[in-house]
Amino acid sequence: MQLQFPALGRNTILALFAILSLSAMDNAVMHLTFIASAGLALIYMATGNLKPRLDGAIGLFIGLAAIYFLVQLIYYLLHYGTYFPRTGNEWSQPLKHIIFLLPFFVAARLAVVPGESLLRTIWIASAAWGLVTLPFALYQGLILDMRAEAGTGNAIPFAAMGAIFSSFALLGLNDPDKRYRWLAAAGFCTGFLCVLFSQTKSIMPVPIIGLALFWLFFLRSRMTIWQLCAVSVGVLVLAGLGVYVSDSWHRFADLWAVYVEQDSTAALGDSYTQRLTMWSHGLAGIMEAPFAGHGFQNRRHFIGLLGYDYNHWHNGFITAAFDNGIPGLVVLVLLLISPVWISWRCPRDELYRPRLFVAIMLAFVYVWGGMVNQIFGHAIYNALFLWVGLVIAVSATPKVSDDVEGSA
Repeated sequence: MQLQFPALGRNTILALFAILSLSAMDNAVMHLTFIASAGLALIYMATGNLKPRLDGAIGLFIGLAAIYFLVQLIYYLLHYGTYFPRTGNEWSQPLKHIIFLLPFFVAARLAVVPGESLLRTIWIASAAWGLVTLPFALYQGLILDMRAEAGTGNAIPFAAMGAIFSSFALLGLNDPDKRYRWLAAAGFCTGFLCVLFSQTKSIMPVPIIGLALFWLFFLRSRMTIWQLCAVSVGVLVLAGLGVYVSDSWHRFADLWAVYVEQDSTAALGDSYTQRLTMWSHGLAGIMEAPFAGHGFQNRRHFIGLLGYDYNHWHNGFITAAFDNGIPGLVVLVLLLISPVWISWRCPRDELYRPRLFVAIMLAFVYVWGGMVNQIFGHAIYNALFLWVGLVIAVSATPKVSDDVEGSA
């Protein structure tokens, strides 16, 4: 029986902490470790040390992830051999999405840990993420004069990671140990600075929104008006200094000139015009085949007709509907909101609000950022959502937590 191996639970906690806190060091950290964790869990299952878990919220999340993969596969097969470049590797394209079949195995591994420990590991690892990652962001921004991305290879998913982890770190402010409260505050500030050094405009407000939501959830009745004002001023000063030092203010220069100064000679940058062009053509493609879709492997072909070398439409919802029609869009939305639904339906115990906060911030960042970028289809976006979503689902399944705690 799995519950007779406490070392497995300790190793799982340590692995989850290391994976999340070091996830910005390389683009593949979370992706490859998810695959490796699934493989290891399969071995444990085969040897009888783990048993599958499909009860409660775990089954719901695993089922939606599997359906998402199946929809991708069906539309891929429907459009096989149409517009994909004839390079002989079209058959391998579904492997990009195979990770959505692996939560079945990883959930069994996470289920050996009590829900409270999983959620605690999430916020501690999130705080550590900012402390570990900020030096890399400072080096890239101040020395190399580039948009910070650490080892992720792309500033936009890096910004999304910073927004998510800085918000999650705030949960430590509820810890009775003052040292952990300081860790939480440092994790929020460093994660926020990582977002600012990424110079990703759309994500910059998210940590402040996360802070506001945290106050609404946990501190509304515990802070005086003077404390609230002091914290607000401190965060605004941090944001202002971060925007200035990171040179992020240059990213807003064209917006300021067009909409504030109303300079008739000013124009928005290429990123705006390219997005508008892609959105209009992407929507037109959806209208041409609202249920038939075009297949995810053919997306680059249609974008290439516009003269752009992108592999998505810079809007996750348009991308989903273009690839897999309305069914694909529906499945995407259901998977995105499932952590919030799971958390909302949980018993209102001591884990209820922390879990719901994590779920809301996870879904919000994916929806907010996905309006101008992509949602799934990138190694970081896929793995980060699945890791955190599984923690939410496992911690929200009472039978798992009760069994584990009862065996201690």
